[in-house]
Amino acid sequence: MFMLRKSLVPLLALLLLVSGCSSTQNRVDNQCLTFEDKLQATDLSNLMQSMATELSNGLPKFDPKSNDYYGVLLVADFVNVNTLKTEQNSLVMSDMLRTYLANLPGKRVIQVEFGKDIRLSDSGVISLTRNIDLANKQKVGANQVVVGTYLDLQSKLIINLRAIDPTNQIISSAVVRELKYSCSGGKLYLTN
Repeated sequence: MFMLRKSLVPLLALLLLVSGCSSTQNRVDNQCLTFEDKLQATDLSNLMQSMATELSNGLPKFDPKSNDYYGVLLVADFVNVNTLKTEQNSLVMSDMLRTYLANLPGKRVIQVEFGKDIRLSDSGVISLTRNIDLANKQKVGANQVVVGTYLDLQSKLIINLRAIDPTNQIISSAVVRELKYSCSGGKLYLTN
């Protein structure tokens, strides 16, 4: 009996080692699919620049000589669509987007905080939360409010941008990107 127990111990240790190796690989692959890893695997500069340009191209053209807050955009921080909260790692996307929008001809950007200054209702309608008197464009001081959301899925990151007219809640321009990732050997790759 003692001999049998003695020979089973190395066999059990070998089985645990083999099964531990395979589960370690899976755990490493799952761990490389974090939101932070997805941001690091993405050329954010190129992504935000192309999204800013596309969003701007869809905006209504205003007469720069009018008093209609020509080219003034309120741009909020990106928020997680599930929580409607800004996460620290998403702030880089927000800052890049504001920079690229501000560098477009005829655009001026005002930074606002999602949740504090503006929010989305369940129906997707924006509301300005700091002051109830900020109900129309003249008091808002901008002709568009830009809201960015993202959805972090297992192997995808979906990023949405919307420019919304604060006077009537109509979406003036919208851009979406669906980024797909794969993880191999603990390293994340953008596949599209």
